[in-house]
Amino acid sequence: MPDAAPAKVDYQLSYRSALTGYEVYKEQSVQPWKAANDKVGEIGGWRAYAKEMRQTPPATGQEQPAQGHDAHHGGKQ
Repeated sequence: MPDAAPAKVDYQLSYRSALTGYEVYKEQSVQPWKAANDKVGEIGGWRAYAKEMRQTPPATGQEQPAQGHDAHHGGKQ
């Protein structure tokens, strides 16, 4: 009985630069720290920023960081 021919595998290679999405540094205006602190207080403090981060959907095309025990090794669960 002859061996079956191996299935043909068609590999599609793609390349995505690590610099995709890189934004050039743009100097920002700086305001006095007192004014910045007052603005943060008006917004609701650090809790407002934390709530905003929980509600913001992840950007498309971006991988989420690994979670859990092996996160610092890049492992997946």
